[in-house]
Amino acid sequence: MIAKERTRTLMHFRQATTGDLDMILAIENQSFKNGIKESPQVFLERIEVFPEGFLLLETDESADPIGYICSELWSSKKDLSAENLSLGHSIKKVHSHQGQELYVSSMGVLPEYRGRGYGGRMLRHLITKASKDFPQVNSVLLIVSEKWPAARKTYLKLGFEQVDLIPAFFQPVGLKSEPGIVMKKML
Repeated sequence: MIAKERTRTLMHFRQATTGDLDMILAIENQSFKNGIKESPQVFLERIEVFPEGFLLLETDESADPIGYICSELWSSKKDLSAENLSLGHSIKKVHSHQGQELYVSSMGVLPEYRGRGYGGRMLRHLITKASKDFPQVNSVLLIVSEKWPAARKTYLKLGFEQVDLIPAFFQPVGLKSEPGIVMKKML
């Protein structure tokens, strides 16, 4: 009897640079519908303002990154309004390196790599890194569409809880709007 050899995928996280914009946009375009995608300018601003919170996931399965995750640090007293959470908001207006709350503003994984736990690994890595680099961080916040059950399941498994619901938050072009579920995890 021949034993089947199990291969292990090697993962590596690295900080995004402005030179990665095309790869980030390729992941974004394959992850989200029109009307939900962030613009190149938003990503460039996020890299410029908080490069420590913008990570790419690389594996030995692909020559290019297969996922990205970006974040901001907010004051814990930040208003959880649709305006502050909105797609395309300026990180310059809300980010503070002294902030106590890590807001995960966006993340995406290429479709062919979904269902393998990469999204959860990216989120865990970001939380661990932010907790180490910014010890004042005591909570993590994100928003997810009601129509993304796999993502919600991952967040619940990681200890996030629903804290708010924003009606018609996501506005995909040509489709019915989707409520945004605001989720939070205390550290």
